[in-house]
Amino acid sequence: MKHLKYILISIPMLFLVSGCDELEELIEEEFDIQTTFITELEINVPNASSPDEAVDFTSNFGFWDFRNDPNVKEVISDPDEITKIEIKSVRYFYKDVVGNENANVVGDMVFVVGQGEERYGTVQTNLKNADFNNTAYTLNGNFGPVNQALTQFKTIGFTYQGSVSDNPVRFITDVSITVTVTIKPDIDNF
Repeated sequence: MKHLKYILISIPMLFLVSGCDELEELIEEEFDIQTTFITELEINVPNASSPDEAVDFTSNFGFWDFRNDPNVKEVISDPDEITKIEIKSVRYFYKDVVGNENANVVGDMVFVVGQGEERYGTVQTNLKNADFNNTAYTLNGNFGPVNQALTQFKTIGFTYQGSVSDNPVRFITDVSITVTVTIKPDIDNF
């Protein structure tokens, strides 16, 4: 009878112990979180000697730290749990355009990660029409170098540089960046 009690007590314990290994393996699996952040880049292009002369500009500098992204922060206990960051899409919109109705813009979105810098060209656009029609533009290019650097630095800076014809004009460029953040939980921090 003593042996039967021992066996009856041991069987549930074995299930618990073997289940812990499976639970640990499940917890240690990587998973992805998709998050989007939006930043406004302000541009003010003054008068040139001739209204149709192109004037170069540089916007303010936007910055995002993925370790502090609300969607990421709620599931990690340590920033080292972020194993990969991959840009999925970059969209931009022109809004709050004030000034010359004929103003056209063309330039580069400049991404800065660590010591590296990557440039991605934008299409030439009439600002008033883009604002009036609420046109969304997609930034195209190979984001591989930026993604690779993000895995190490986990922060990104960006600015918009280019030129505007038919000035003066003031406008805002909304930049919407969607990324996938890969996380591998550290079970020691549970």
